[in-house]
Amino acid sequence: MEKLAESDSKEISIDSGTFGEIVRLSERLESLIETVEIKNDKKLMEGLNRSREDLKQGKVHELKNLSDLWK
Repeated sequence: MEKLAESDSKEISIDSGTFGEIVRLSERLESLIETVEIKNDKKLMEGLNRSREDLKQGKVHELKNLSDLWK
């Protein structure tokens, strides 16, 4: 059992399965918030769309190692 402290010093007990589900839901919510933030960033979305178009047009370069970035 996991114990969660509430702000008024009361405690509640939940089983580990419920605690795990709360953690998974929290992570999912964080992911959704990040997605909304990205979608609302006009400049970032324009860059992603340009990159998608570059890929469709074959404008890609193969990197065999990290030093290829500076060639």
